[in-house]
Amino acid sequence: MEEIRRDDEFGEDIEYIGRIKMQYASLSKSQKRIANYILNHREAVIHHSITTMAQKTGTVPSTVTRFCQALSYKGFSEMKVYMEKNLASPLTMDALIQKTDTLQVVLQKLMNSSQNAIQDTMRTLDARSLTEAVDAILAAGNILLFGQSGGYISATYARQLLLRINVLSQAVNDRVDANLAASTLKKGDVAIGFAYSGEARSVIEALTTAKHNKATTIVITANTNSTMAKLADLKLFYSYNIPDDLQYLHLASMCEIMIIGAIQAEILRRPMQLEKIDACKKAVLASRVK
Repeated sequence: MEEIRRDDEFGEDIEYIGRIKMQYASLSKSQKRIANYILNHREAVIHHSITTMAQKTGTVPSTVTRFCQALSYKGFSEMKVYMEKNLASPLTMDALIQKTDTLQVVLQKLMNSSQNAIQDTMRTLDARSLTEAVDAILAAGNILLFGQSGGYISATYARQLLLRINVLSQAVNDRVDANLAASTLKKGDVAIGFAYSGEARSVIEALTTAKHNKATTIVITANTNSTMAKLADLKLFYSYNIPDDLQYLHLASMCEIMIIGAIQAEILRRPMQLEKIDACKKAVLASRVK
């Protein structure tokens, strides 16, 4: 019977190997034969059928399946996919990206984090607040969008999305310009602030000025207890379960843009907007090369 290789002959940074080693002591004798064979014949295993695998290890297909399930895979076919691409198993996809992760595992973890952030935002975002925000935007004389750093990227994208449905706005990020712009707002105008933390200094100052001038303040943030949230008349919250790590910063922007997309979708539902939207469609189509 083949023995498991020494620690220095393969890396536990390869996720499925680490999982086998973690579960090895609890495996049955026949399952350990399968584990040893996999560790010694990876390249061959990914081309085996479950029947061939059973023959090579002196077991039966049902034992191979139970072995795979012990490692949290649905079955042999799924385990081979994870082996071939060095992907993370379902139980470790929520773990933070590690330096030892392969590119495939990094991509997998990022995609999984994106899905989790979207699903969490769906649970967090309040439909009534979104409707009231749209009401305020459509009734506004002036709309200013405030953000710094990543929040400003979301603000500029919001300006583009709103413009395409005939809603004019302006995005501002410079601290001095933001305060100057906010000082021009009045009752009936709208100020929208973007920041994952809800603690962006320039945005807080601009929203404070806008609120003093009786403009409607809207914040798009993840932090329900933030200074920005306390300043807001309307709060549009998204997932706060985003890792505080450079590799995940784009997830906050993704959630902010998704909320702006929801605002755009709600505006498109309003019957009185159809005529204006048709004019915008013609302008966009006219700009394309036929």
